Amino acid sequence: MGKWVRRGIGVLIFMTAMVVAVPAVLNQQSGHAVVNAPVLSVHSPISGTLQDFNATAGQAVSLQARLGRVLSLRARESLENELSSLKERLQGLQSQQADWQRLQRTFEQRVKLHGDHEMARLQAQLAEVDSQARAQQAQVRQDADTLARQERLASENFISPVQIDAARNALQASQARLEAIQAREKMLRIEGVAVRDQVYLGQGRNDVPYSQQKLEDLRIQLAELQTRLRETHSRVQQIQNQLAQGGDGQQALQEAPIHAPVQGLLWRKFFANGSEVIAGAELAQVIHCRDAFVDVAVPESQLHHMSPGTVVQYRLLGTSDWLQGRVRATSGSGNNGADQTLAAQLRRERNEGRVLVDIRPQDLPQPEASLCYAGRVVDVKIPRNWNPQALFSRLTAMART
Repeated sequence: MGKWVRRGIGVLIFMTAMVVAVPAVLNQQSGHAVVNAPVLSVHSPISGTLQDFNATAGQAVSLQARLGRVLSLRARESLENELSSLKERLQGLQSQQADWQRLQRTFEQRVKLHGDHEMARLQAQLAEVDSQARAQQAQVRQDADTLARQERLASENFISPVQIDAARNALQASQARLEAIQAREKMLRIEGVAVRDQVYLGQGRNDVPYSQQKLEDLRIQLAELQTRLRETHSRVQQIQNQLAQGGDGQQALQEAPIHAPVQGLLWRKFFANGSEVIAGAELAQVIHCRDAFVDVAVPESQLHHMSPGTVVQYRLLGTSDWLQGRVRATSGSGNNGADQTLAAQLRRERNEGRVLVDIRPQDLPQPEASLCYAGRVVDVKIPRNWNPQALFSRLTAMART
């Protein structure tokens, strides 16, 4: 009776260990995740004195809501000086745009050139492996014929069984070498597919991922530069219209309203009423609650299976309900700089990538009452993916070193 009790207790302990251990093996829980949301800056349209800017931080604002105004007594000479400065800035931005576009073409050529060379290298290796496979197949056939002859001679007692064993071992060795060659051929074809998809395998070929990353960063900078170009060009046209409507030496009282760029919350205020501001000065930041997401740091080795649409579980720290979201986008560890367009800054290690997970509006109700949940720490469960091929590549690289 005591023996069966001990066995039952052992089975119970084993089942409890499996219940606890299996989810930990099949899921990876990230300790670095926060709720994040984009913030948009509110800039002063003109230089002057800030007035009626009474909204407080944390206050809800609607789209195009009037936040205040800037008053300025501007002389025509001041407008002309500003116009001259803006034209110089416009020329500088256009020159910078041309330089970045040339750099973008250079990166694109490097990416294409590296891909072509990588594909040529793989094709040459495939041709070599194919030749080795044909030669080894011929060797297998020869060893099989030799074994057949030895067996016929042995049946007539012309040779000893030792010679048959040697022929059989030779055939098995030839077949094993053929299987190794075929496995290498399969690995090379997998690498060829990866190169065509611009996914470069291996630890030693990092030039193209670096170039591709720089190319993507450059495209983002070009988009921001084009936005500044449009803003500057629009301001130039506005001043030119003002100068065309006003008389020589005439002074006019200018008033420019300040509007909220999106519906959300006033996140930060950098000036108070009565402050003197210059044109383009950042007056405040508005957080966009409807575009909130979970910002997750994960090991970069797990990013390849975190494609957009992948379901991820998360919960706010201190709560018990697990919610579901879908992956919006991912980025690698090379892009780990601070992003001033987000409300919270995610703390990441050097080898960690970034996963953005969409939040359903019904999962976090009344975001305005909780400052859009920005900066709230989140527990995240990410499905773990074991990649034997990546493990094999790492072990091979370690063996070579």
